[in-house]
Amino acid sequence: MRSRAFAFGLVLSLFAHAGGAAAQRRGSPSDERKSEAQIRKALADWVEATNRGDDAAANSIWADKMIGWFPRAPEFGLSGAFAAAGLPEKKEGMRSTYELKIDEVVVSGSVASVYDIWTETAHFDGSPVTVGRVIRGNELWRRQPDGKWKIARFVSAPEKWEKVPWRDESGEHSQPR
Repeated sequence: MRSRAFAFGLVLSLFAHAGGAAAQRRGSPSDERKSEAQIRKALADWVEATNRGDDAAANSIWADKMIGWFPRAPEFGLSGAFAAAGLPEKKEGMRSTYELKIDEVVVSGSVASVYDIWTETAHFDGSPVTVGRVIRGNELWRRQPDGKWKIARFVSAPEKWEKVPWRDESGEHSQPR
């Protein structure tokens, strides 16, 4: 855990240096706690908006000129989801819902790094089959001129789709096998 925190700190330092003097000024611990709470709320709001199908609200999390990386290999896309479900691939007729575990938020001035673990579940119209996957993510957040925090950069590392349910004895989601 210490090595991950060190790595986040190093990454934040590099981004802060590249971002100029404003990004280098460190806020008070109270300001950093408020910023962390705002980021956690923004992520929770994204999950809620996405799960109810409100793309406009969900898309408000992204900064202008956001840059992100998500693998393009077929097994990580729609074709992988349909294949895992054993269904013929279609352009439409699938929607995803998400659960989120935020593992760490590190705030330094006007930048923050978030390490999180997403559980995505794909639902197919007309089929009781669902598939899911875990996605490990790291986002670089920047405080915007209006004071809101938005994702400026992200990297995602999804696992392959697997049939759901992957629930443990308590009925809670567990890691796919």
